[in-house]
Amino acid sequence: MIEVYDIKDMEPKRLDITPELAIAAYNTLIQFCRQQDLTEDEAHCNCIFDGKCPAAAREAPADWEEIHYPKLVDNSVFYLKDGKVKQITYGNRQEAEEMFKEMMGR
Repeated sequence: MIEVYDIKDMEPKRLDITPELAIAAYNTLIQFCRQQDLTEDEAHCNCIFDGKCPAAAREAPADWEEIHYPKLVDNSVFYLKDGKVKQITYGNRQEAEEMFKEMMGR
């Protein structure tokens, strides 16, 4: 006898989703949405997210800003460590740029 299971009855496997993976997925969604062709009314693109798109309630993912670390803002460097965003603020922009370049080279 063959047993048939309904997918709703199955307990989903809990994935180990790291902050880095979440950021990569977020940026991938943005890039995917930017590649879609809109319909004539520019409201829908008939993509795989049609009907579930976050754009239905707010701005489209194609308009979101991508997230990248490390990043340099004024005289501060933001980076990820142990799944958390960390910030180092330097006395001047030049010191911050030097550290940012060093982090980017790793």
